[in-house]
This record gives sequence, C-alpha cells and structure tokens, in this order.
Amino acid sequence: MATNRRSVVDLLTVAAGFFLGVSAINTSCDATFNTGFGLGAITLPPAANVPTADPIGSYQVGVSFETYCFQGRGVTLNYWYPALPAADSTPYVSAGGIVGKAVKDAPVDPSGGPYPLILFSPGLAAVDDAYYFYTQNLASNGYVVASIQHLDARNANITDKEFALILAAIDAAAGNTIDAVIEEYTDFFRETQYALTYRPQEIEFALNQTINSTTNSSSPWYGIIDTDNIGMSGHSLGGFYTNIVGGGMPIYCDYLMTPAQLNPDYPVLSDVSPCAFPARRDMAGPFALHDPRIKAIVPLAAPTFLPRTQLARSAARVRVPTMAITGDNRTSETTAWVQRAVYEGAAGPSYWVQVRDTNHYLVADAYGLNPVLSASASAGDRADFFGKAAVYMTYSAAFFDYYVKGNETAYATLHTMSSSFVKELGSRND
Repeated sequence: MATNRRSVVDLLTVAAGFFLGVSAINTSCDATFNTGFGLGAITLPPAANVPTADPIGSYQVGVSFETYCFQGRGVTLNYWYPALPAADSTPYVSAGGIVGKAVKDAPVDPSGGPYPLILFSPGLAAVDDAYYFYTQNLASNGYVVASIQHLDARNANITDKEFALILAAIDAAAGNTIDAVIEEYTDFFRETQYALTYRPQEIEFALNQTINSTTNSSSPWYGIIDTDNIGMSGHSLGGFYTNIVGGGMPIYCDYLMTPAQLNPDYPVLSDVSPCAFPARRDMAGPFALHDPRIKAIVPLAAPTFLPRTQLARSAARVRVPTMAITGDNRTSETTAWVQRAVYEGAAGPSYWVQVRDTNHYLVADAYGLNPVLSASASAGDRADFFGKAAVYMTYSAAFFDYYVKGNETAYATLHTMSSSFVKELGSRND
C-alpha cells in the first residue's frame, strides 16, 4: 500500500497544485516559524539560481521582508517596490532558488510616489516570494506589492487517508482539480474550515499593517504608498480569497442544503459547504469578509468552495473590476468552467485571459521552475516559460494601470491579443 499511496501523491503533486496595529517580531513570537522553502509541510530542494522572466516596467525593483507578531505567531510580509539599487547590487535569490532583477533591501525610489498598493495572497502551501516574476513586474510598473506568508505556507500537509487520495486522483484525472485539491488536503481544510479560520484574518492584518506604516515616519513606506488606490491579486487559494475579500463575493447560507453539505464530518469534504463550519456560521453575514478598500482584483486560477449551484448567484455580487488569468492544462490547472462562471457572472467590468499550454505552477516560478516539480510537467507546459510569463505580466499590469491608476492608455492592451501564447481573451461590462 505504501507504493500505491506514493504513486497517488506523485500524481497529485502535479495535478492538484496549490491550489490591527501590532509590533515587529518580539520574544513572544517565533521568527523562524513557517519559514524555509517547500510545498506546505513538504520540504523541497530549491532551484540552483534559475533566472525568471525580466520585468517589463520602467522602475528598478527592491524586495524586503518584515515579520510581525500576529495571534501569537510570526507573520511575514514580503514587499516588492520601485527602488534605487546601487549599480553593483547583486539580484535577490528567492527561497526557491529563483533569481530576477530585484535587489534585497534596496532604497525606495520616491520619484513616482505615492504608489498604489497591490495585496498578494499566495496559493495553498506556497511561500510568499514564490511568485518572483509576477510580483517583481508589478513593482516595476509603479506599485508596492505586499505578499503574505500565510499559515499554510509551511504547514499544510497532504492527508494520509487512502480513500481521500484515491478520490483526489480520480478527480484530477477527470479534470475536476478543485475537488482533487480539497480531498488531497482534506485534513488541513477540515481543521481550518476551508482556511476561514486564518486566511481572511491574515489578509486584513497585512492590509491594515501596511496602511498604518504609511503614517509612521520611521517606516520605509512613510508617504510612499497611495492608500486610496489598492488592488488585490492572489493565486489558487489566494485567488479564492481575492474574489471573496477584494471582490465582495458573498458566501450565502440561506438556500436548501443536503445533509452532506451541512455535515462538517462528512467523509467526502468536497461535498461539504462552508456553511457547515462555525467560522462561516459565526460571520455577520454573507458579505462579512468583503473589504471595500480594494478597488480592483486579479484572481489567478481561483478555485471555489461554494456549491456550484450558488456560484452564479455569488458572482453576480462582484462589482469591482476583475481579471481572471489562468492556464489551460485540464488535469493540473484550476477547473476552467468554475473560473469562467465568475467571469461571466460578475456585475462589474470583467476580463478573461487563458494562457496556452500552461499548468498551475507557471505563475509561481519557484515551483514551476523547480527541478523536482517541473520534471513531472508535460513538455508543452515546460516549453516557452518566458513567453507565457509575459502574458501574466502584460495583462495584470495593464489591468491595474487602467482600474487602479486610471491610466486610459492601458485600455487598448486589455483588448489586444499580446502573443500566440494567449489562448483566450475576453471582456464584459467594460
């Protein structure tokens, strides 16, 4: 059975993917908690200084880390920002062994400030600096990006329940990758109630902490961030919470549910509604997690925990501009029709970008270029990394430029196929 279980886990590694003012770290918090590189609780060897895609913006980029005490543990915020690095500076190498153009702790470039803020929520089991080219590129286009080291980054673990792993492998092979990830991480998701017990809290903390720092004269962000213009982006699980927190997508519990949907201990977790858990029942209402400070969102390969029968209803309440960017790999990318349902149902301006021959890992270059994980990817997915990365960079920057900065010249890019790597490009209500 050990051999069979290992083969299931190997398949799922590719098929499932990732899917308040406080003080700086002090002796009551462990600064080493939730650190290091891996896929959740699984430690991975980093790449050997593998280069990622170059940014396309005009600013040079800096990267820094700040760790704070939050709910008795250390939480790290990873910032990417316009910078003025010294001419002989060495580029930053991420925890996953990826190297780009950013320079660690480089001085902030104040020339174009104050800069809009983009809050970034990584995927399940993904570390904060695992999206080098994506976050670096937004900074090069004149944004401060705050990426969150979520609790699951080094703590989410694959279940040891054989039934759940077999069910996950079947779901992944059928292209039902959302349920595959839920079953693969069934113990973690059940314990954290679909991450409702910590993800929204960490997102709110990160946003409040960053905004508060702009009025602190000793902070590098003093006067640098435009707190009236805030966007949000996130990948996989982070994309789901981007839709919920930034997009205002409600979690309704007022419809007729089956006994399985209402049972938090039901063996097949993917059949269980978020409404079965106290974390949702204790919320003030379906819109309780929405943060109106966020003006526009880019969910990357966003799954959902909402029952599919409620998806269109919830999507219809998304009024902020939204852009979904996703790959097209059927067995390793987030289920496409679920993402399209949000795009097609959103009440506000919405955009759809699908990248050709692309799996779930590409945008997270620390994993997409990792020698262990990339070895299991198809030849088509491994090919043309830089061209595919350019799609993510081009459209996300243009979208935020138009809807957060108000740069009308970016509108044309949102309606132009940038390269042959764009499989689908669509827009609604714009």
